[in-house]
Amino acid sequence: MSGEVYRWIDADGRVHYGDKPPPGAATRQVAVPAQAPAKPSPDVKVEESVIRPYDISGSTLAELNAAAQRSGPVSKATGTRVWGVCAWRVTWNFSHAGREGKCAVDKFTITVGATIDLPRWTNRDAAPGSMKSGWDRFAAALRRHEDGHKDIGVRAANDLANRLRALPAEKTCAELDRKVVVLGDRVLSEYRLLDQAYDRSTGNGATQGATLK
Repeated sequence: MSGEVYRWIDADGRVHYGDKPPPGAATRQVAVPAQAPAKPSPDVKVEESVIRPYDISGSTLAELNAAAQRSGPVSKATGTRVWGVCAWRVTWNFSHAGREGKCAVDKFTITVGATIDLPRWTNRDAAPGSMKSGWDRFAAALRRHEDGHKDIGVRAANDLANRLRALPAEKTCAELDRKVVVLGDRVLSEYRLLDQAYDRSTGNGATQGATLK
């Protein structure tokens, strides 16, 4: 079972996500991605994830865990080696529309992509069946956890799409372009915080079964 993640806004208007909100903060609980996968909005395109395997070998679970500590990817949030990492990205493009002497967002497309680092057990074929079964369960849980990170990227894209549709027209297209950049940066920053909270609340996937033991 995954831990709880909350969203709150501080006195300066900044959005925060975490599993331990400050006392007295007005919060709302956020469903972690594995519990509620997001459906992309019509303006959001989701690309196939790029899987980057890294090789490990071992004849026991202890050896495999030790190999991952030597060769696994490094988490940007903690600076430590972990079993898997998903790096999602959100990009967008849009066209301008003139309205009564002003410039507004017309058509736009938002694209979500992801690169996922996952372990590849090179001497799996030589292992006993029970060890293979344990690895397969672990690997499936790890992939679900990393897919959850990508789902956060999809949520970010959906949120950005909603805000772009509501963005008011500006006097010039240059000013509109600046507002879109600021809006995009703010939305992505918020969801990067949710990304970190997701790892903290699940123990980097441990509460979802991504432990090898």
